Amino acid sequence: MNTTLTPDARFVSLPFRRPEAGPIWIGQDGTGIPFCGLPGWQSNGGDYRGHPARGLPFSLEIPLEEIEGALKRIEIFGVFALYADGEREAPGTFGATLQILDEREVAFRLDLINGRHYGDCDLSKPVNRSNGDGSSIQTVGSARVGDVEYRVDRLTVDLPTLAEPRSLLFKDLGSAASFILFDVVIDVERPAGCPFHSKSGLIPLGEVASIVRVGDRRRFQRALDQLTAGILASQDLDEGRGQALTFLAVVTTGMLESGGTRELHRIQLEAARRFDQLQTKEDVAEEARELCERTAESLFICQDSPSAHLVDRALAIVERNFAKDLTDAIVADQLGLSTSHFRFLFKQATGNPFHKYLVAVRLEKAKQMLMENEMPVSQVAAAVGFTGLSHFSRAFTQRFSASPTSIRRTSG
Repeated sequence: MNTTLTPDARFVSLPFRRPEAGPIWIGQDGTGIPFCGLPGWQSNGGDYRGHPARGLPFSLEIPLEEIEGALKRIEIFGVFALYADGEREAPGTFGATLQILDEREVAFRLDLINGRHYGDCDLSKPVNRSNGDGSSIQTVGSARVGDVEYRVDRLTVDLPTLAEPRSLLFKDLGSAASFILFDVVIDVERPAGCPFHSKSGLIPLGEVASIVRVGDRRRFQRALDQLTAGILASQDLDEGRGQALTFLAVVTTGMLESGGTRELHRIQLEAARRFDQLQTKEDVAEEARELCERTAESLFICQDSPSAHLVDRALAIVERNFAKDLTDAIVADQLGLSTSHFRFLFKQATGNPFHKYLVAVRLEKAKQMLMENEMPVSQVAAAVGFTGLSHFSRAFTQRFSASPTSIRRTSG
């Protein structure tokens, strides 16, 4: 799996002290990130006294003084984490903290939580999700630890503007989880000439219906870009046709769940007939994109308006920060707009007021979390930005016509 990079940044690999021997993950060629290919650093962990990982270090500090330019984000590649499955460590446990120190003061801190930022690192369970607190996690490969092969993930953390960052501190908080860090990379903003858009990784197919339901035009177009690339890279024409039909099925499902008409049921059959007549992967990719855009066009209003790029940027802010105390006034300020003008543009482009859109995103993320891990419902509610469990339960049930607990039972 290739790592998608931002075109407006340069990536600086941070050296840190490592053991002489240990697990190694070799970064993929062509990613643009300077992987070191050296043994990984491992933190303290283990679920019983005398566990071999109990004697490992609790913290790793990496100097940042030599970094030139503004820090935009941190990319950490590693195993997150060993001994963190549900039988050894409960979901919701605070396993580690990531800090940036300024003159020994904490200028930035992100606590890593089991079930959100890390968890069972079984290779057969890849992850790709945004956590809503300015971080995301994505599976990028594997590494062998002893006789077992584990999943290697990329933890991406957005950073605020920091005056004089001195060092990066990764600190294990003493739970059973043991973290292995292979590479730590800083995304440094160029002084000038930054293009507008940035990319933070591939969108999993499972999120496409959610993207359609909330009307996120920006991520829908990214998903279509992935579909086109996937079809063109397919081994043969039939595989490309299958990818197109699968993607279209997810899009129509999202449209039906958003109140679409019964006519949507015909699209899949008509598309299959049409794709069967096409004789090149290029034609299939073009037809699939056009059909998906036409199917979902009613949810994406004013796509060609002069202010579309501002709304796209607002949607990106929501996707990365939905769990924070986010308001239309805060987003408007980041875009350099008045609150009233931003409200007008946002509703014109999405068909929803900002707060209604934000709540919809939070509920979609909550549904995904309930289906993927065993965190208590109250913790899921807090993790996506709800301050009260009763409010969350009412909003969730109203949106999905099912309670949070029944969704979990159904998925299990």
